[in-house]
Amino acid sequence: MKLPGASKLALAAAALALLFPFFCRFQPYALFIAAEFATFAIVALGLDVLMGRTGQISLGQGGFFAIGAYTAAILVWRARVDLVVALVAATALAALLSLVLGIPATRLRGHYLAIVTLGFGIAVAQVALKWTALTNGDEGVHLTAPHFAGLAAGSPVALYALAVVALGIVAWLAHRLPHTRLGRSFEAIRDSEVAAAAMGIDVARGKVIAFGLSAAAAGFAGAVYAALTGFVAPEDFGLQQALLFFAMVIVGGTASTVGTILGAFALDAVAQAAATLSGLPLVLIGAAIVTVALFRPSGLKALVAKGA
Repeated sequence: MKLPGASKLALAAAALALLFPFFCRFQPYALFIAAEFATFAIVALGLDVLMGRTGQISLGQGGFFAIGAYTAAILVWRARVDLVVALVAATALAALLSLVLGIPATRLRGHYLAIVTLGFGIAVAQVALKWTALTNGDEGVHLTAPHFAGLAAGSPVALYALAVVALGIVAWLAHRLPHTRLGRSFEAIRDSEVAAAAMGIDVARGKVIAFGLSAAAAGFAGAVYAALTGFVAPEDFGLQQALLFFAMVIVGGTASTVGTILGAFALDAVAQAAATLSGLPLVLIGAAIVTVALFRPSGLKALVAKGA
């Protein structure tokens, strides 16, 4: 069974996003869940730039997500800055700190890179827990009602709109990436680093840029998530979160914008459904990765027409 092409899916998704608040009768919890899915999908799309477009494995996306969330939360909480400024700062800081992984990534690959990135994600969560003077430790950071471009943006509808519009923009950029010179260089690196270098592509530079774009997306999503939840704590960015983002890309299918979004939706739904039972979401996420790897390596993108 084949679903419609990417353009038709995009129109259907836009219509659904526009009508969803009416379907759920503007219930705050339903809007929150939908907005949370949108932020997680942004992180997954950024990770797919790294895994699907350049062939690098990373389990550190949760760390950049945490950096973005804490950056926005602290700026809004302490400096009372506008959310626009917080979003820009969170995105820029995550991209800058991506050099911590991007530079070593020029020499590492496969499971070695996965281990290094996983260690980075765990380290970020520990820093957030121990650096109490900045992050308020395990008590977390409570945000005041944020303002976006001077306008109050604390209502569920406003935050839903922010998350959905942000997802739309990131999804469009991710879909266009393979059609650009940079995107083609990423794919050349993924297919063969030796051949890419022979073609004149700077492989090391390409990997660093890919890490930067991936981290920027995660940092941006983290800032949106902080505004959405109104509270940021170290427990929100543990191993389960890192594996969730990784599984979204694997289940959705690498190198596919629509597939990644479908994977994000499926895995977030599973995590939400199992959230009341301790440890069960992690088990189900692991089971999803193994099942897809064994029985459907192409992931959910196989349901979508070529080019999505």
